[in-house]
Amino acid sequence: MKLWRVVAGVLAVGFIAAGVTPAWACACGGYLPDAQSRARAYGENALVQHDGGTEKITLSMAINGISKKAAWIMPVPAAAKVELGDDQLFYRLDRLTRPKIVYKKTYWPFRDLGIMRNSRGLAGEAAPGSGVNVRQQMVLGPFAVARLTGSTGTAVTDWLRTNGYVVPATLAANLTPYLTEKWEIVAVKLAPKRDGESLSGATPPLRLTFASQRIVYPMRLSKGATTSQTVTVYVAAEHRVDATKLPDASVKPELLFAGRVEDAALTTPANFLTAYTATYSEPGRITDDFTFAPSATDAEYQRVEVVTTNDGFWSTVGVLFGGLLLIGVGAAVIARVLVRRSRLS
Repeated sequence: MKLWRVVAGVLAVGFIAAGVTPAWACACGGYLPDAQSRARAYGENALVQHDGGTEKITLSMAINGISKKAAWIMPVPAAAKVELGDDQLFYRLDRLTRPKIVYKKTYWPFRDLGIMRNSRGLAGEAAPGSGVNVRQQMVLGPFAVARLTGSTGTAVTDWLRTNGYVVPATLAANLTPYLTEKWEIVAVKLAPKRDGESLSGATPPLRLTFASQRIVYPMRLSKGATTSQTVTVYVAAEHRVDATKLPDASVKPELLFAGRVEDAALTTPANFLTAYTATYSEPGRITDDFTFAPSATDAEYQRVEVVTTNDGFWSTVGVLFGGLLLIGVGAAVIARVLVRRSRLS
C-alpha cells in the first residue's frame, strides 16, 4: 500500500459542503473527510519529546473509513521543523508500555464461580491573503505543508480556502486563542501523485520540532470534534512527568506506564517515558492544552494483567485425591498417637 494511501485518513482541515458537519480528530489537529466519504478519526497517538528547550511532537491518527481528500492543522508555540516520522515508532512504544502479564491457576470446581477470577489493570505501582505570513511551503512525501502565522482566525481560514483547504465554520474561532498567543499554524494536506486515489487506516507519523521551555501538547482545536475521541500521549523527558493542565478538567487521564526505556528514537537522558491515555466523550468541553511537568519522584509504574488458567477436571481430581490422601494419613497418625497414649495410661 502506498504511503500516502495510509495517510489520507489523517489529515483534513475541513469542509463545509451541502450542510455536512465535519468531525474533528482529538488533540493537536483536526481530521475532516471529503463530503463524499464517511471516514472519521476516532483517536490518535503522539510522542512528545522534551530535552532542554526543544520539543518534538510525533503524531499519527487512527481513521475509520476511506477519504479521497485529507488535511490537518496543528498549532505549535514556535517556528517548527516538519519531517516524516518513523512508521514503526508507535508499534514499539505500545510494546514497551504493555501491562505485565501474571498467570494464576484455578481448578475445575471453582471455575466461573468468581473465586480466583482474574483482575485486569491492577496497578504495579501524560503570503497571499491579508493578515497572513506564510513562512514556508513544501512537499514532504505525500503531504503539502504550509507554515503560517496570522493576525486573526478569519485571515488564516481565508488563506486556507484560497489554497484548497475547505474550512469548517468553527475553525476561525478555535484558532483565535493560538494566534493571540503568537503560535505558528502548521497546515498539512494530502498531495497525491495520481487522481482518484484515497487513504485510510493509521496515518504515517509526522514529526514537528520547535523551541519550548515547557512540555505542551496542543488540544484546544479538538473542541470542534463531534464524536468521542481517544488520545494516547507518550512523554519522553529526563524525568517522569505529571499532567499539570488538562484539556477538560473533568476528564482525568489514565497513567499507562512510567519508566526508563531503550529505543532508537529516545536519547539519554531524555528516555524516561510516561504514557497517558484519555477519552473525550464530550469534546466541546475541551478548553485547554495538555501541559506536563516533572514529578516529585521517578517512581516507575507498569500495569499488571492477571490471567487465570484452569487445569481441567483430571488435574482437579488429582489435587482433590492428593488432599484426601494427606488428610487420611494425618488422621491415621493422630489415631495411632491417641491409641498409644491410652495404653500407657
